[in-house]
Amino acid sequence: MPFSGSSSFTSPTREARPTVRPTGGWRAVLLVMLVGVVTVVSLDLATPADFRTRALLGLLPMGVAVLTSVMTTAMVTGGMLVVYIGLQLVSPVPSGGWGVVGPLLIATGGLLGVLIARRREEQHARLQAVTAIAEATQRAVMRAVPEHVGNLHIADFYQPAARAARVGGDWYDVQPSPHGVRAVLGDVSGKGLPAVSASASLLGAFREAGYHEADVREVARRLEIGMQRYSAWARVMGEEELPDAFSTALLLHFPPGTDAVDIVNFGHEPPLVVGADGRVHTPEVPPGVPLGMGALGAALPEPVRLPFGVGDTLVLFTDGVTESRDDDGVFYPVRDRLPGLVRELPADAPPGELLRRLVHDLHGHRHGSTSDDTAITVVRRTAGNVAPYAADTDAVLYEPARAQPPRDQYATDMRERACPSRSTSSTKAIA
Repeated sequence: MPFSGSSSFTSPTREARPTVRPTGGWRAVLLVMLVGVVTVVSLDLATPADFRTRALLGLLPMGVAVLTSVMTTAMVTGGMLVVYIGLQLVSPVPSGGWGVVGPLLIATGGLLGVLIARRREEQHARLQAVTAIAEATQRAVMRAVPEHVGNLHIADFYQPAARAARVGGDWYDVQPSPHGVRAVLGDVSGKGLPAVSASASLLGAFREAGYHEADVREVARRLEIGMQRYSAWARVMGEEELPDAFSTALLLHFPPGTDAVDIVNFGHEPPLVVGADGRVHTPEVPPGVPLGMGALGAALPEPVRLPFGVGDTLVLFTDGVTESRDDDGVFYPVRDRLPGLVRELPADAPPGELLRRLVHDLHGHRHGSTSDDTAITVVRRTAGNVAPYAADTDAVLYEPARAQPPRDQYATDMRERACPSRSTSSTKAIA
């Protein structure tokens, strides 16, 4: 089941922060110099001979220091000295020590400007290093979703609530497997680093179980175990920022050779289905308990099979969409707005175009900055049969030992059950 590319529409937040760049440029530096020099020279020539403002040229190196490099700041300092000497030749100051004070002030301003520029470059270098680490973390936690997985065409959008963040509590991914394509979209309770840690734990569980397990019910059970294991580990480590974490989620399974999709709803907003004829409806997918609440004794939700033929589209989203408010505090009515957006689309428009218009409409409705992470995934089935996916041709069957682990303070209720794997494994399985 081949896959290629990346999503056809990417979050504006991601696009806006690929790299941290210097504050200014040559145009800004030239503008500051031009305005500063013209202002100081004009005032200097307009004032009486016993009151000159040319010494104010020493402020310009400090001004350009916040916009450019150490070398450019030093060159600007030299240029201000040349301007000062030129003014001295045209209109010399009265005799005395004032002729020396001006160059000293300019040299002092230039020295301070060089120190400012050097400090800014050091901070910029550290910020670049932190940004690179953040990007690596994003790729590890929220890897890019392929644009095509078999006969599925996918587009995704993600915008963390924190302006400086690159990951958050919303999590989603697509995992091809020998048993069909699996997809997931969820929202962890809480915010900040604990929510990121929980979402990373759930994504790891999904990527492993989504590839290996033949039954989507087993994938769902493994996600529940992953959520409980994270909570148990947080308690052991004394991390109380996110006590008794839970996550809503939609788990999707696209069985090969069928025009259907199986959906497991862990207390999440049900998806929207756009039929090949352009009609939009909300399918009947009863919500179960969120992930992490299985320890309370509640049964895991059962998968619901829905028809999903060629040309049909699924739209999945988190509560960052539905809880966006306008100026009057009205929530964004995505289920009412989507049919109108679909009618405006050309018949052959890809999922990315529908996603782009939905995000644009959402941003037009939203007042101010978002207070919650926002994730949207659009999946469309295209024509063509797809062969089962395998990580490589050397995969071997394995059956792990069924020994019961010893109970301790880290154990969870779900770990008492056997967890055999009944599918193909490989050391080269997809990350």
